[in-house]
Amino acid sequence: MLAKNGIGVENIKQAIKIPAMLMLCALLAVTSTAASEYTLKVFGNANMDKTIDHSDVDYVKGVIDGKEKPTQLSDANQDGKVDDEDVAQIESIMKGDEGYIFVLDALNRTVKVKEPVNRVVAVKLPIAEAIKAMGAEGKLVGVGTDTINQPVLFPDLSRLPSVGGSNLERADLEKIISLKPDVVFGNEFEKLEQINKLEEAGITVVSTECHGDLLNAISAANRLGYVLGTVKGAEEYTGWYSKYLDEISEKVKGLSEDEKPRVFYYWNWGEETGPLGTSGKDCPVSKLIGFVGARDLAAELPGEYIEADPEWVLKQNPSVAIRELMYLESGYDAENSTAAERRLRSFENRSGFADIDAVKKKNDYILAVNILSDNSWIGTVYLAKLIHPELFGDLDPMGIHQEYLTRFQHLDFDVTKQGLFLYPMPDGWQTKRSS
Repeated sequence: MLAKNGIGVENIKQAIKIPAMLMLCALLAVTSTAASEYTLKVFGNANMDKTIDHSDVDYVKGVIDGKEKPTQLSDANQDGKVDDEDVAQIESIMKGDEGYIFVLDALNRTVKVKEPVNRVVAVKLPIAEAIKAMGAEGKLVGVGTDTINQPVLFPDLSRLPSVGGSNLERADLEKIISLKPDVVFGNEFEKLEQINKLEEAGITVVSTECHGDLLNAISAANRLGYVLGTVKGAEEYTGWYSKYLDEISEKVKGLSEDEKPRVFYYWNWGEETGPLGTSGKDCPVSKLIGFVGARDLAAELPGEYIEADPEWVLKQNPSVAIRELMYLESGYDAENSTAAERRLRSFENRSGFADIDAVKKKNDYILAVNILSDNSWIGTVYLAKLIHPELFGDLDPMGIHQEYLTRFQHLDFDVTKQGLFLYPMPDGWQTKRSS
């Protein structure tokens, strides 16, 4: 996890009193927006939709003629004005023969990328996974340790040179430089100190939304496609899974607040009897919970990843509890459910927790980090059916997960027989093998 802001019972009580208007606005934006409604953050996307096409040429011509207003992305060549040269740049992007492209990255930086891009480093696992899903894995020349440590999911990428860490601050920058990449893709939390060092070495850095950020990850994947010259592959991938997210969004948008279960999302910082880690209002997983038509207990608390005292959890009495379980004990490398069972029972056996609705009604589950924080759209499909089984009786999370692995990761892996992504398996879902 990325950050820690310890909050005990008294601090949590105080934090809950903070006006929730900003968080409410954020949740409304997430829960009322279809996954397919996003803006491609590439300059030249003049009309601010999700692709670059002839409508952008028409829009720029409208700006030139005074019929349309300039947008953030209408200056395709970033020369400070909108003119016929921007039309030419957009047409080059559409043909795929542009000499450069400007993108707006996750740090809100305007980044110029020289094209074509042939050698890239993906520091964070979800970025490497997305690159492979769109068919551009042949351009990867280095990856972070989190990718190296997932040989079952990445039998090929895990053999690439390791650049260490899973972000630029922890990575070996000299190793990255030695690989001579055209572009390094970092995450949305990178610091300018490391970015500047790589750029001083002549390497372009693009920060990418990836860590549990459901909706921005769709836009980010398509931006990757434009940078890597694999637009069709990126659009095929994101278009395929977006239809499931749109279905979820459509079915939950009319729910009243009373119809939205109260969810406690957690993990353990250390000892199983100690404080529980949970999501604050800045955590992408909190917004993901809102997207599937539920209420995150900690959605109003300040911070991103924070500590919750067990006494506070008791008083909140969640109707659903979701624990995110880390690598090896869950995910593609997990060989059995022994660790998941032990972790789940440690939650249920905490003092007083047997009286929590989530425990009494057997609505406490474990989800793997691989599908929640790493590739959040998969976890969203699982969560939607877990939280609203009556709305999503026909939704097949495991079947969708399987198609993704077969079609986009080209992986010989059977989710019904290998790994562990959800525990325990609810009634009516396909039963996993016994441990």
